[in-house]
Amino acid sequence: MPTARTLLATAAAAVAGLALLAPATAARAATARAACDASLVAPAGSLIGDLWRSNGGQSSAYGCPVTKEYGYAGKRGSYQGFRNGKIVWSPNLGGGALVRVYESGNRIVFRWSGLGRDWDFFNVRWSKDAHLGNRTHQVKVARLTPWSGALSLPKNVAVDYDDTVSHGRATDRWAFVVQGCDRGTFGSDCGPWSITNAYVD
Repeated sequence: MPTARTLLATAAAAVAGLALLAPATAARAATARAACDASLVAPAGSLIGDLWRSNGGQSSAYGCPVTKEYGYAGKRGSYQGFRNGKIVWSPNLGGGALVRVYESGNRIVFRWSGLGRDWDFFNVRWSKDAHLGNRTHQVKVARLTPWSGALSLPKNVAVDYDDTVSHGRATDRWAFVVQGCDRGTFGSDCGPWSITNAYVD
């Protein structure tokens, strides 16, 4: 049977062990709170930067930026990569149109807003690892507002060919586009497709 002295020694050892763990835990927490690289943060006035800031900046679903905001060659629009996603400005849908994809737990979320006019519903085309031979899927999505919507998919959604291995871990390449549509008497009248938002998780 343990003596009081043995119990006290055991308790002291446990406290010492916790004290040793505390700095490591504190260091991880400090890293998670570390400020984003200021040279990568899009300036005020950038639609992408303003959306990122309005959603919480580094504490948003996107996390810190990992690239600068880049324009596309040969067309209007821009994109920026983030730790957990990507935001694309797609002005062919409207001057303020933003399409974005990000990881949320075990799901991939695709959202769009600012599509410039009132739409009845949206078509979304998505693919996962199309380079492996998987087909592109098209789904009809109800609007959140006349100018915005969202689609959420499980990261392990079934496809014919899955899992590209890169640097020892499985990665998936996702691609999303969206278009707004109106219901007509003889069918749907739809607008142009957005710039593709391609993201590797």
